Amino acid sequence: MATVKKSKKKIIIPICIVLVIAIIVGVAFGVSAATSGEEVSLYTISTDDIYESVSLTGQVSSGTEKEYKVATVATVKEVFVQPGDKVKKGDVLATFETESLDSQISTLRSSYNDAVSSYNEAVKAQKEAKSKADELEDQIAETEKQISKLRNSASSATTTKKKNTTARTTTTERQTTRTTTTRRVTTTTTTTTSPVSSTEPGLGSLTEALAELNKNLSEITDDLGTLASMTEIIAQTITDAVSSGIFDSDVIADRVADAVSQAMRDGIIDAANLLVESDLAVDMIHSAVSAIDFEGITNSLINSNNVSLTAAELQLASQEALYAIYKAQADDSVLSVQKKAVDATKMALDALEQQQQDMKEGWIAAFDGTVTEVDVTAGVQTTALTTGIKLENLDSMAVTVSLSEYDVHKVKVGMPATVTTAYGTYDGEVTSIAPTATGGSSSSILDSVGSMAGISGLSSLTDSGAGVECTVSIPQTDENIIAGFDADVEIETGEYLGVVAVPIESIKLEKNGSFVYLYNEEDNTVTKTQIETGAVSDFAYEVTSGLKAGDKIISAPAADYAEDTFKVKVVNG
Repeated sequence: MATVKKSKKKIIIPICIVLVIAIIVGVAFGVSAATSGEEVSLYTISTDDIYESVSLTGQVSSGTEKEYKVATVATVKEVFVQPGDKVKKGDVLATFETESLDSQISTLRSSYNDAVSSYNEAVKAQKEAKSKADELEDQIAETEKQISKLRNSASSATTTKKKNTTARTTTTERQTTRTTTTRRVTTTTTTTTSPVSSTEPGLGSLTEALAELNKNLSEITDDLGTLASMTEIIAQTITDAVSSGIFDSDVIADRVADAVSQAMRDGIIDAANLLVESDLAVDMIHSAVSAIDFEGITNSLINSNNVSLTAAELQLASQEALYAIYKAQADDSVLSVQKKAVDATKMALDALEQQQQDMKEGWIAAFDGTVTEVDVTAGVQTTALTTGIKLENLDSMAVTVSLSEYDVHKVKVGMPATVTTAYGTYDGEVTSIAPTATGGSSSSILDSVGSMAGISGLSSLTDSGAGVECTVSIPQTDENIIAGFDADVEIETGEYLGVVAVPIESIKLEKNGSFVYLYNEEDNTVTKTQIETGAVSDFAYEVTSGLKAGDKIISAPAADYAEDTFKVKVVNG
C-alpha cells in the first residue's frame, strides 16, 4: 500500500498562526491590565460612634491592706494571730518590749540637742561675721582713701624734689668755686628721692599669703565650720603679731601653733573634723605660716622712705584677708549644713519615739480583715528584714495596673472599668492614680506603636517601660477573685458620638503620621493622604481632619505601593 507523505509546510503554517494569536492575546491582556490599574476595594467614610477604652493587665489584691513593720530592733513580747485569722478593728495583733528603746532615744535626743546648739552657735557666728564684714568693708574704704592720699602726696613731693634738684644742679654748674664733693652730695640727693612702689619686692602681698595659707588648710579639714574657725584664729593671731611689731616668721608661726592647739583643747576647733591627727595638723599650720616672708615685709618698712604709705598698704592687706574670712563665715552654706543636721536628727528622733509609742500600745488592727502574713515570733528580736504582720480586707478587691505615658492622661479617677478573670467579668471603678511614674525608663517605643494601633499599656509588659500605678476597685466580689492572680482591665475613657470614623485596617501608620489612600472618581486614581486622628476604639479611629463623610478610600491598602498616586480598578464599593 502506498504511503502518503504530508507536507511539513502545511504543518508549520498552523503553528505560526497559533503563536501569533497567543502574542496578540497577551499584548491585549497587558494593555487592558495597564489601562484598568490596581484592583482595590473601597470603603465609604461615614459617621459612627466611638467608645474609647484603655486595656491593661494587672494583679489582683485586697482593696484595703496594711503592713505592720518594726523600723528598729525590738523584742517581740506576744503574738496573738496567725495567717488566715479574721480580726475586728481594734484587736491587738502583737505586743513588744520597749525598754531597750529608751537608751536609743536618749542617745538620739542628746545628738539632736547638740545639733540644735551647734546650729544656734552657727547662727550667732554668722550674724557676728556679717557685722564684722560690714565694719571691715568701711575700714577698707577708709584705708584705700588714705593710701590714695599718701600716693598723691608722695608723687607731688617727688616732682617738687626733682625740680629743686634740677635748679640746684644748674646753680652748681655756674658756681665754678663749688667743690667736687658738693656735686657728689647733689647727685646723691637726686637718686634717693624716688618713692617706694607698692609692689616692691620684699613687701609682697599679705592678702595673697593668707589666701595661700587658707588653701593649704583644705588639706587639714573639709568641714566648712572647722575651716572657718581655724582660718579666723590663724589670721587674727598673725594680725595681732604684726600690729605689735613682730615680723619674725618663726615667732609668728609659734604663736599661731599655740593658738590653734589651745582652740582644739577648748573645743573651738573640733579635732574630729580634721583629716589628719591634731598634732600633725598643728605642725602643718606652723610650717605654712613660717613660710610667709614677714622679714621681707619688715625690711620694706625699714628701708622705705615712705613708711606711712607702706604701713597703710600692709594694713589694707590684713583688712582684706580678714574681710574674706568673715564673708566666708557669713555665707549661708555653713548655716545650711547645720540646719540639715538638725532636721535629719529631729526626723530620726520623732520616728523612733513614734515607734516606741506604737509598740507600747501594740499593733492594733486598723479595720476588719484577714491576717495574710505573720513574720514575728514571741521572744525573738526583730530585724530590718522582718516583714511583720500583714492585714487585708478580702471582702473588697482591687486590681493594680500600670498606665503608660500615652494612657495616663486619658484615665481619670471615677471612670468605670471592666475586670475580667479566668472565672468571670466584674464591674470596677478607677479609685486612685499615682502622682509619679515608677519602674524602667521614661518611655517605651512599644507605647508609641501601641497608641497608633489602638493598643494600650504595652510598656507595662516589658522591663523597660515606666508606668504610673493605677488602682481599679471591684466592689462586688466572689470566691473566684483571688489576690495574687492576674486580671484583664478595660477602662472606659470616653464616648464620641456621630464622629467621622475610619476603620483601623484602612490606615497606614508611619513615623511621620497616619495615612489613607483617597479615591478620585474622575480619573480612577487614589492618592496617599495624611489624616489627623482623635479617639480610637478596638475597630476605628476618629478622623479630625483630612477626610469627610462620603469620601472613599482603599479599605485595606497594601504595604508596598510603588507610587503615592496611581490608577486603580475598583472591584467593589
